[in-house]
Amino acid sequence: MPLMKMTARKSNGGTAPRMALPLPTVQASIAPSQDMDICDGSSHNDYCIICRDGSVDAGSLAVLAQDVTFRCIVCHRELSNQNPAGAPYYGFYKNGRPLLNTFLPVTATLELSMRAQISSEPVLFVHLSLVGIDTTGGPFELGHQFLQPYFPRGGLGYVNIEFDLATAQTASKYRREVEKVVRELLKERRWSRLVMAITNHTDNDCGDPFTGRFNDQYVAAEVNTFLDLLLAPWMTMIQRAKESYMWFFSCGALVNNTVSFAALQQSVLKHRITASIAFTAVRFQPNFTAHLLLAFAEQVLIESYHISHAFPHMLGQSNKLGRHTNVVLMMTDTLAGNLNAIRYFWTHIDYRPWGYHMPVQCPDCGIMDAWLAATKRRVYSFECKNRHCRKLYTFEQPVGSQLLMPGKTGSSSWMSINCTSES
Repeated sequence: MPLMKMTARKSNGGTAPRMALPLPTVQASIAPSQDMDICDGSSHNDYCIICRDGSVDAGSLAVLAQDVTFRCIVCHRELSNQNPAGAPYYGFYKNGRPLLNTFLPVTATLELSMRAQISSEPVLFVHLSLVGIDTTGGPFELGHQFLQPYFPRGGLGYVNIEFDLATAQTASKYRREVEKVVRELLKERRWSRLVMAITNHTDNDCGDPFTGRFNDQYVAAEVNTFLDLLLAPWMTMIQRAKESYMWFFSCGALVNNTVSFAALQQSVLKHRITASIAFTAVRFQPNFTAHLLLAFAEQVLIESYHISHAFPHMLGQSNKLGRHTNVVLMMTDTLAGNLNAIRYFWTHIDYRPWGYHMPVQCPDCGIMDAWLAATKRRVYSFECKNRHCRKLYTFEQPVGSQLLMPGKTGSSSWMSINCTSES
């Protein structure tokens, strides 16, 4: 008898009828957890260059006293900027005064990072993918593999779960599976940083995310309802994490449709996700985000830069991604109760003037490679070179947009513009 491969039917996206999801009678609370926070014991950081390169005698116990504070090199540099002459680096302080009799020698160089100390706090990757989508070898798994050498003693986790929320039975099965996984993860350690990804399709017309299969076809649901049901069993992990990030690997209708994008922002804020990333390409290809995700792993998870500061530099390493899609970054301020959304787009003076798409063919006369370019006062003009046609396009910089310096070349750059939906 020939071998049979038992896999779910694959999907290439498109459209799907909207249907109401079977929400549980009692939904998981989105409010902050009332459980008492238990502080993890302090752990030695292998990547501190002070410890690694022996600036302090290993036998010295003075620096370990309870009333001694340590000031890292980055903080010292920030404080020293107030003094034009600079200040010696002592590292350890007691009652505001240097503990050591002489400055602390720093013998290392910053070879692998621009930070003197890089983070080794636990990181958990959670990949949630729609039933029937093949995610083999995707960029999210690559980001996890990239971080493995930084965690030789553990503290890096990866969970991959397929979801089907279309019926009460399949939604209940998903919820039970996740609850079991969460219990095991919480027994293992406290995960300080949670990085989640949702690989899914969206309805091309209204931006509804697919939820699963019903009567042998894919169905979709409104964004808020979908994320409520999908994330409910993960809320304990999200609430306990210091930082949580969400990557939406789905086609651009999710953010291109005004209604679904507004609902997405409301849901991200409701679930207290630190930052979320989505993409605008109509036929989005997740593998094109590999460089962006690796830069995120390095700069945000390891070097501990805030994502708002790191994101332009992440994009600077991902210029080819700009040819394929714009990128939307949503950041929440849970204390103020608001969200800020920024759209990043790529511009090129010949192919993408001020972020607008130039047609490869003149739509009036049909000739290829048709355009004669001119620039005046930051306005780009493109005229068809066919003297019997003379089709003309002009492009001006979008109001409120900014040019980003990281990754800028003589002809191209990333740009940013605020796109927060009004409440």
